[in-house]
Amino acid sequence: MTREEIVEKTLDTFRNVFGEVDGLTEQTSADDIGKWDSLNHVILIQELEKAFDMKFDLFEIIEIRDVAGIVNYIFANGK
Repeated sequence: MTREEIVEKTLDTFRNVFGEVDGLTEQTSADDIGKWDSLNHVILIQELEKAFDMKFDLFEIIEIRDVAGIVNYIFANGK
């Protein structure tokens, strides 16, 4: 999967979890999405695991607080 494909799938997953987010890009962070709290972070991770058919390392992914960090993680660790 290309990085661009990962970006699009990740952004789609964000929209599924948080609804429409104005200006959603790779630079979007948790500070930009009011609903991105600790509970929704866990839900987001679960949805990303389903979307990409992979398991995330909880201790690594819990610290990532922006779209680019998640995309980079998937690109580096995905199948």
